[in-house]
Amino acid sequence: MTHTKQRHAFTLVELLVVIAIIGVLVGLLLPAVQSAREAARRTQCANNTRQLALGIHLYHDANEVFPYGVLRGQGNDHPHPEFGTSTSSRRYQLWHQVLSFIEQNALWDRWNQFNFNANRRADTSSASVGVLDEWAGEHFFRQVVPTLICPSNPGGNWNEATDAADSGRYFRNHYFGAAGTRGYPRYNAERPSLYNPFYPTVPYPTLSPATGYTHSAMTDGILGQNIRRSIGDATDGTSKTLLIGERKYFDPIFDSVTGDKIRDWGWCWFGAQGDAFLGTGVPINFVLPSNMADLDGGTQQLLFDDRINAYGSMHPGGCQVARVDGSVNFVRDSISPVVFRALGTRAGGEVVTED
Repeated sequence: MTHTKQRHAFTLVELLVVIAIIGVLVGLLLPAVQSAREAARRTQCANNTRQLALGIHLYHDANEVFPYGVLRGQGNDHPHPEFGTSTSSRRYQLWHQVLSFIEQNALWDRWNQFNFNANRRADTSSASVGVLDEWAGEHFFRQVVPTLICPSNPGGNWNEATDAADSGRYFRNHYFGAAGTRGYPRYNAERPSLYNPFYPTVPYPTLSPATGYTHSAMTDGILGQNIRRSIGDATDGTSKTLLIGERKYFDPIFDSVTGDKIRDWGWCWFGAQGDAFLGTGVPINFVLPSNMADLDGGTQQLLFDDRINAYGSMHPGGCQVARVDGSVNFVRDSISPVVFRALGTRAGGEVVTED
C-alpha cells in the first residue's frame, strides 16, 4: 500500500496575518530608525557648534578679543573701524576670521582681503584678475566648509534665490553670530540693531534722530558689526550669554509670500547683517504665520525681520547654541521668551534662571 505525504500550504488568511504582523513591525521599527538617525545628526550638529565655538575662542586667545561679527564699511551710518584709511576696504564675515582656527588655513590663505570682488573669480592670481568673468567656476564665495553645515537642515550647500540665475553663487552657512536682542533691522530702525556700534563716541550717523538710528545704535550682544569685544564684556556671565546658534532653513510661507526665499539668506563669505547674525528677541523656531498674505504691508515687513532674526533648526523642539564660555547645549523652543531674550544680552544685568 502506497502512502502519499500531503504538503500543507499557507491559507490566504494565514498569509494576510503574516503580512499584517510584518507591517506592524515595520511601523514600530521605522520611527525608531528615524529617531536614531536624527539623534546622530543632532550629535553631529552639536560637534560642529563645539568646534566653531572653540575656533572663536582660539581666535580670542590669539587676539585678546572675539572676531568681528561682520567687518564691512557701509558709509557714515555704518563706520568701518579703519574709516578713511587705505585698509578701510577690508571686509570679513565672522567665519572668515576663524578659518585658520578650524583647520581651514588653505581657504584663509586664498581669501583676497583687499580686493573683495576678486573673490568672485575662480583664479585670483595677478595674471588672471580682470580676465576671468565674475562668478567663474569655483570662486571663493562658493567654497564649502562642512563644519558650517547642520546635517538636519534642508536644501543644498548654496543659496537658492527666487531668480534661478542668482542661485548657487554663495555657500550658505547654518551657524550665526549672537548679536543680542536683534541683529537685523531691515524695516524698523526702532528695534535694537547693529547700526553704528561706535555711537556716540564717533558722531555718526548723520541721519536725523527721528529715524531711530541714534537711540538704537548700540548692540547688546557679544558679536557685532565693525566692533570686536572680549570675554570680559560678557558681564552677565559667560555661561549666561550666547555666542553662536543655528538657523532653520524651512519656511514655506516665507518662500511663497515674501518674494524671497529663506534659503537665500546666510551667504557665508559675502553678506551683511541678515547673513551673519541672529537675535533672541524672536522665539526659537519662529516661522511666518499661515495668514501672512492677509496682513497689512507694515506688519508683513516686521514679521519678515523677525524671521531673519530667528534662531531655529530642523531638530525637533529647539536648536543648538554655544555660549561665551564655550559650552554647547540644546535650547528648547519652549524656553521662556524673557529668559531667552536675556541670554542674548552680554551686559543686561538680568538674572537668568533656566530649567
